[in-house]
Amino acid sequence: MRMLLFFLTSLVLCSALSAQESVHYFDEATMRHVTLKKAEFGNTEITFRFASDPGSAATWVGNGLRKDKVLQFSRIVGEGEDRGTLFIAEISESKVKIAFKPGQREPMDAGINGEFRHASDTKYLQLAKKEFQAANNRLIENLKTATKSWQAGDRPALSLWKEQWPALRQRWMDAATGIVSSISETKGKAASDTSEKPAEYWLYLAQATAQGYYFINTMPDPKTGLGWDGEYDDMGGGHASLRLSKDGKLRLALSSQRINEPEAGTLDATAPPDKIVTAKNGDLSVEFTVVDAEVTDPSKLARIRLKKIGRYLQVTTEQAQRSAGRGWFDGIYRGAPVPEG
Repeated sequence: MRMLLFFLTSLVLCSALSAQESVHYFDEATMRHVTLKKAEFGNTEITFRFASDPGSAATWVGNGLRKDKVLQFSRIVGEGEDRGTLFIAEISESKVKIAFKPGQREPMDAGINGEFRHASDTKYLQLAKKEFQAANNRLIENLKTATKSWQAGDRPALSLWKEQWPALRQRWMDAATGIVSSISETKGKAASDTSEKPAEYWLYLAQATAQGYYFINTMPDPKTGLGWDGEYDDMGGGHASLRLSKDGKLRLALSSQRINEPEAGTLDATAPPDKIVTAKNGDLSVEFTVVDAEVTDPSKLARIRLKKIGRYLQVTTEQAQRSAGRGWFDGIYRGAPVPEG
């Protein structure tokens, strides 16, 4: 994202806004970001991001018409939905002040009222780097805690996740920036130089890191079993649903819907009983071959290997990328019980 350097008059301010992609503001006390952006049909889009947790992607988006230094706006909703409270933004060279439009009955504040200071290019880059560092520090602390708080049977999954983390975070970054690559291709990229990256890169990196510490800090539902049946989620956008039927077959529905993907990539497969292995120590593993009428060469069919590690699931795939879209299936998934009812 590019930032706008404000001049001393509102006329220059308005013309500069139309010429630039976006303008950024920040309230350091509450860790709230505001972005003003020129939209279609003469509208101005205003986006609030709430970063009380570093790397949080929680946003509130509205738009409206701007006249000189005043923007009247409300949140963007689906067709036929009530846009709700009207807000007024007073925009000056150095700040934006948000308040309710007068005369409304019981207006609802979405946490966006207040005063926000303009962030220059340099300041915005500093904020983005600082937020990434805070997210990374939280991840490090959560990992230290997890080595003691995770149940003994789950800890091998934690070790595997830590090994995979650099490549997984790079995959998340690739999805955010529109690059497609495989897990193996990201191993060298994970430690690439970041010294000249723009603010947007550091914010994406903070958000990817937040996905990591959220995953580490969230324990499986206590009702999660040690068998196959259950619902499983990875650090963001991957889901596996497993059911062991009375005939001994294991059915899998696997999906991946990562950042900026409108539709999920999916795989469905069934493993016969002879592909389901229970080791002497109780470890569970299984291999699936995905039936696909469009693939005539059996050696090129997608394969999925699952291993149950305590209440977690390790997913490894081969030749499955065509079904994953811009996402991926591989990783460590946290378990949850089969929904009741």
